[in-house]
Amino acid sequence: MIDYLEFFGLKEDPFRITPDPSYFFPSISHRNAERLLKYVVDSGEGFCVIIGEPGTGKTTVIRKFLNSLEGFAEYSLILSPQLKPEEFLRAVLHDLGVETKEENKEELLKLFKKTLEDKVKNGKKVFIIVDEAQLLPIETLEELRLLSNLETDKEKLVQIVLVGQPELDEKLKRQQLRQLLQRITSKAYLTPLDLNDTKKYINHRLMLAGGGNINFTDKAFKKIHKYSKGIPRLINILSSRALMSAFIENSTTVKPSNVEVAVETIDPEIINAKSEKKILLKIFLLSLITLNIVLVLFIIFKLIK
Repeated sequence: MIDYLEFFGLKEDPFRITPDPSYFFPSISHRNAERLLKYVVDSGEGFCVIIGEPGTGKTTVIRKFLNSLEGFAEYSLILSPQLKPEEFLRAVLHDLGVETKEENKEELLKLFKKTLEDKVKNGKKVFIIVDEAQLLPIETLEELRLLSNLETDKEKLVQIVLVGQPELDEKLKRQQLRQLLQRITSKAYLTPLDLNDTKKYINHRLMLAGGGNINFTDKAFKKIHKYSKGIPRLINILSSRALMSAFIENSTTVKPSNVEVAVETIDPEIINAKSEKKILLKIFLLSLITLNIVLVLFIIFKLIK
C-alpha cells in the first residue's frame, strides 16, 4: 500500500510544526530579525529583543541564529525562564560547561565573570538567549541588566537576546525596568504572513520537502490564510491536514473542501478567535442598527397616531 509521502512524491513531511531552521522562510519581518541578530553579533551590542505572537516563528529564527554561531561563539539557551537570579546564573553556567555548588550570589557572579573572561581570551563570543522571556521574573530581568555591564576595555563579555510574546514588550516598559529598557536599542517584531507570503511559504516548504506533484488551488490558499490569520504554525497544521484529506480522496490537488475538513479537526477557539477590537466594532455597529430601527419605529408610530 502506497504511503502518504510516497503518494505526493515527498521525501519528508513539509509541514512539521517543529522549529526546523532548514525550513526558514524569509518573509520581510523574519529577514529583518535575522539581519538584526547578525548586526548584534558584528557590533557587539549587549541586548537584543525579538517579539512575536505565538506561532510566528520566533524559535525557528533563534535556531537558525544558533547554527550561525558555530565555531566562534558559545551560548546558553534558556527555555524555562521562570528562574530566580541565582537559579538563572547556575543554568547559564551549566550550559557553558561549568558546574557549581556555590550558594552565595556574590561567589556565583565572580565565577560567572571569570568564565566569561576565559571564553573571551580563547576568542569566543558568549551569548545568553532566553526563549519565552515574557515569563522572566522582574528581579531576573534586572539581574540580566547587571550582567550586561560586564565588559573589557574593548567589548562586552556577554550578549543577551530576549525572545518573547508581546507581553514582554509591555513588561519592559514597567517603571522598575526603565534602566534595562534604555539598554535595549535593537528590537525586531515578527508579524503574520499576508496572503501572498502564505502562498510562497507553503510552496517553499513543499519544494524543500521534495516538491512532489502537489497543487494547492488559489481558493485553498485563500482559505488557509483566512483561517490561519497568517500564523506559520497554523498554516502548517492546516496545510498538513488538508493534504491528508486530499490523500484520502486519492487526489494530488488540495481544494477548499480539503481545507474545510482540516479546519474541523482544530479547536474552534483557535480558528475562530477574533480580536477584541473586531468584536467591539461589531457590537457598536449592531447598536447603531438597533438604534436606527427604534427611531424609525418611533417616527412611524407618531405618524400613525
